[in-house]
Amino acid sequence: MKKFNCPSCGAEVIFQSNVSVYAVCAFCSSMIVRHDIDVESIGTMAVLPDDMSPLMIGTEGKYQGVNFHIIGRLKIGWKDGNWNEWYMMTENGGRGWIAEAQGSYAICFEYEEALPAETVKTLNKFLKMGNPLNEAVALNETAENTMHKEMLGTYLFINRLKYKIVDVKSAVCIGSEGELPFIAPNGRKTLAIDMLGIHGEFASIEFAKEKTRVYLGNYMEWNTLQFENLRPLEGW
Repeated sequence: MKKFNCPSCGAEVIFQSNVSVYAVCAFCSSMIVRHDIDVESIGTMAVLPDDMSPLMIGTEGKYQGVNFHIIGRLKIGWKDGNWNEWYMMTENGGRGWIAEAQGSYAICFEYEEALPAETVKTLNKFLKMGNPLNEAVALNETAENTMHKEMLGTYLFINRLKYKIVDVKSAVCIGSEGELPFIAPNGRKTLAIDMLGIHGEFASIEFAKEKTRVYLGNYMEWNTLQFENLRPLEGW
């Protein structure tokens, strides 16, 4: 854990994870980037649009017998709606995500090994239908629709498991809070390829200008995550 003073208002800003490089000040909404020994403000985060999520920063839970707590959030928008991606830290130092959309929850962790050559070849073939790989996040709607049609149902191998592509969409960050492992200002664009394994495993490949990230995990039932310290909602 490291503590800094917000460059804009002077309030204390805490980075709980040693890999977090970005945070939003809880007092003035400044977007703060952490360097080795200091921090800088890169602007102000707009107020996050309200939703009915029962989760919040500070919510605790359990996944596969390991306790975790939420330390950050991305609010992601796309042409047909939005969803939340909650950044969490586990009691043993792990860092993962809870993807929350329309009452479903997927727990995933970044997979940092190289993808199989055949998987990379397949991805490159589809991505170059619209734009070069490093411009995949800037696809226009026509190119995105073409990719969606052509890629759905394709199988990819990741970490020796077989996954089926079930969704392809471009998205944009419409807000963030807490701390995160990468800089996430409003307008950050991504292209996401979501996949399912034959036993319900979840995988996602996210293309962003700064890096391509692969996430592996599972869809989970609400009661199995044993959430505590939830956001107060009328009717709950």
